[in-house]
Amino acid sequence: MNKICINSANLHVGGGVQVAVSFLAELLQMDAELLENVSVFASSEVDKNLKNLGVNVSLFNSYEIINVYGFRSFFSGLDRRFKDFNVVFTIFGPEYSLRRGCRHIVGFAQPWILYPNNEIFRGLNFFQKVLISLKYKIQWLFFKSADQLIVELDHAKFILETSKNFPSEKIEVVLNTISSVYMDKSKWDHSRAAKLPESAFKVGIVSRDYPHKNLNVLVPVSQILKDKYLLNVDFFVTLTEQEWEMKDEVFRTTINNVGSLTVAQCPPFYESLDAVIFPTLLECFSATPLEAMYMKKPLFASDRPFVRDVCKNFAIYFDPLAPEDIAKKIAIYLLSEDDENLESAFDYVKKLSNARVRAEKYMSILLCKDIRG
Repeated sequence: MNKICINSANLHVGGGVQVAVSFLAELLQMDAELLENVSVFASSEVDKNLKNLGVNVSLFNSYEIINVYGFRSFFSGLDRRFKDFNVVFTIFGPEYSLRRGCRHIVGFAQPWILYPNNEIFRGLNFFQKVLISLKYKIQWLFFKSADQLIVELDHAKFILETSKNFPSEKIEVVLNTISSVYMDKSKWDHSRAAKLPESAFKVGIVSRDYPHKNLNVLVPVSQILKDKYLLNVDFFVTLTEQEWEMKDEVFRTTINNVGSLTVAQCPPFYESLDAVIFPTLLECFSATPLEAMYMKKPLFASDRPFVRDVCKNFAIYFDPLAPEDIAKKIAIYLLSEDDENLESAFDYVKKLSNARVRAEKYMSILLCKDIRG
């Protein structure tokens, strides 16, 4: 059997960590024979989340905590370790390596490469445009060197084929999904949700502070709701300490931060909210809308094709560049409190791919054979 390395050493924050933790936790519940030749390189953050879930990582053939960061990983020597394996799966790339000798499969979820002329890019100055264009051109060179890419939606595969000329036969689509933690309340960690202050209406998002997440729009939305609609709405974000310190004083006095959450802390956080907001400008895929719908929370989301592809008619859509429109949609909901769609949205998410199916599809790709039950 092929010796397989699952590499999550480069994942430290955000949705990538959640996917890695979900995949590895599911893998540990599958056929023990599959694990005999599977080794794992896990970042400290992935390891922390796995330990919080109480999974037994000793079942893997080997398990090491290794941390690499961005382009610096090119000089880390990690790629020299890959020569011991037949197959290496970097859950989300790019994997900065030029050495080969094994089959290298890389997860692709970089919207800046799919949509280079996006709204954020058009707002940058010349120097910023040059730097960011260079960054993602370099990233694409490493993605392109992979033997196979795994994307999360069909539209990502289509763009890679048509705009980037990446061979169709070297792209696999494996749908993202919510973690199985959401279905098992015994694994929920309520420590952060218990600290949320009481308020009239709580709206939140689980997200890093990437520019395309568009979190700054929450400040004028909050003000418009208060001044124009006389509504007291509190917004909650999940930023790291460093991200929070980088926000300006207006943001920090208007928006509430609960801090970065582990996978087990996310379901109780959603449960404590009255609604979820998703004002993104750019995505390949995000599990946040699915998590909101599974938790039966109203979802206010950007009116963008890559969001509608996932959320269908179960979200309340707004123009993410128009605070007035966002505030209006929230106000209309608060005045009507129309929750008819929540149960249908929950059923919709339940029928989509689940964490076990995703893990089986990943392993089928790595092993070049169908292991799904």
